Amino acid sequence: MHATLDDLPPEILLPIIAYTLYGESVPSNILCVNHQFRNAGVEWLYRNLRFHSPEQLKLFAQTGENAGVVPRSVTVDLTGKYARADVWQYLREALCRCYKPGLGQKQVLLEILCLKLHSYSQDTSHHLFEEALSVANPRIFRWTGPDPDHHFSTAIVAPVARRLCRIFGTWSNIQDITVTNIAFSSEFLGVDESATPLLPEIPGLRTLYVGQATFLSAGSVAALFCVNRMASLERVRLVDAYCESIWGSRIRRSDIEKAAQTIMFPQLRDVVQYEGVLSRIQNLLTCEKKTERIIGGDRVEGSIFLV
Repeated sequence: MHATLDDLPPEILLPIIAYTLYGESVPSNILCVNHQFRNAGVEWLYRNLRFHSPEQLKLFAQTGENAGVVPRSVTVDLTGKYARADVWQYLREALCRCYKPGLGQKQVLLEILCLKLHSYSQDTSHHLFEEALSVANPRIFRWTGPDPDHHFSTAIVAPVARRLCRIFGTWSNIQDITVTNIAFSSEFLGVDESATPLLPEIPGLRTLYVGQATFLSAGSVAALFCVNRMASLERVRLVDAYCESIWGSRIRRSDIEKAAQTIMFPQLRDVVQYEGVLSRIQNLLTCEKKTERIIGGDRVEGSIFLV
């Protein structure tokens, strides 16, 4: 008895289809093999949506059919492409297409929402950015820069970073956040805003990764532990995070501890409470170095951990 393609179990068939769909210049070719490949491939495509140009987003948003599949993940990867302002409008329209009728949902529940694109400070459509991401409600969110890791570039500009942090508070499903190549506002450098947490209260948040960040306030990170409760929080990683520009110093855990002391001691009546916050910072927070400059800047020898 000879086995045929129709005899392949799903656990073997789906990895083959997924690899081919994302690796071929004409991914639809594999859908033409037979009905089994087509049915499994179409479901995989719609369950794991990937867009590599604004035009793809636009076409998907304008298509009437959704193959009856509820998406699990959405990826927008514009590596090597200019992210036009209308990309947020198309993303919003594309996500709105993913509503499952009859459930009364106001947001699209996703396992993963992944962005790999630049934002621009001169962009006047930041309200469209907020509207687009407010439609989603992912469990895992990643926004990384489209440039190679060793290029220190800014993909998330300060005006967008502020809005992004607010949006996180509207996602009831969010558990894991990764943002890299991000610039926070330098407007308040030297101004005491230490008691304002970097993120709003997010009860279900488990992990936070901030990488290649500039103008990140140590006080805003400390306030995550001093002001917010976030009982589910398991780990916070600051990787190549700078308090000012990349020519300044990386943030170290001792900076966060000092900022926490500054926040708590004016009103502190219970030393045990402060010791509890300090212990939580030491257990959950790591400050790390990843990409080293060839010359200049804050050079670190030895351990990757910055204490």
